[in-house]
Amino acid sequence: MRRYIFVITALLGMFVQASWVAAQSGDAAGVEITAPTSGAPIQGTVAISGSTMIEDFISWEITFGYTSDTTGTWFLIAEGNESVSSGELTQWDTTTITDADYNLRLTVFLDGGRREHFMVNNLRVRNYSPIETITPTPTLTSTPFTETPRPSLTPTNTAQPTDTAVPNTPTPLPTNPVTITQRNINNSLMRGAAGALAAFVLIGLYLSIKQIIRR
Repeated sequence: MRRYIFVITALLGMFVQASWVAAQSGDAAGVEITAPTSGAPIQGTVAISGSTMIEDFISWEITFGYTSDTTGTWFLIAEGNESVSSGELTQWDTTTITDADYNLRLTVFLDGGRREHFMVNNLRVRNYSPIETITPTPTLTSTPFTETPRPSLTPTNTAQPTDTAVPNTPTPLPTNPVTITQRNINNSLMRGAAGALAAFVLIGLYLSIKQIIRR
């Protein structure tokens, strides 16, 4: 009998635990943060607005953690026992923390150990550093392409230059200033003959004088 009681108790414990885990991961209607919004840059004291109106409400708390944190560490900002409907939950003084990216979490505690969460991610606290501008990704739109027809190419015959005929007329050569005439040839022959004759006469005189001297 005790064994049956132990088995039933274990099953009930597993059922309650499973229900609690399921409630943790759900986003129930009426539990939300409306401001600030995810990805927004924030500075100074920021008003956190939202709602905690849900059945079996007990209390709520708001915590924050580093976006890059993987240990599940959360830091308390504020908590309360009164349900809020679309109003301000608390004020968050961001000047007391370092500039970084943070996640904001609203947790609502319910009867039976259940709880509901609402997350606001990537809040950029920029009190001591410039707020960077996030450029939205451009939307690619297709533009219809219209091809402009090209003008048809019409072959054009280009006239070739005509060769101008050169007249075949001989051009007379200029007169050679060193032209030897027949008269010049005759004068040269006569001078040569006179010179040869004079040479023979001189030789004859020379030989005659030489013989006379020998006698």
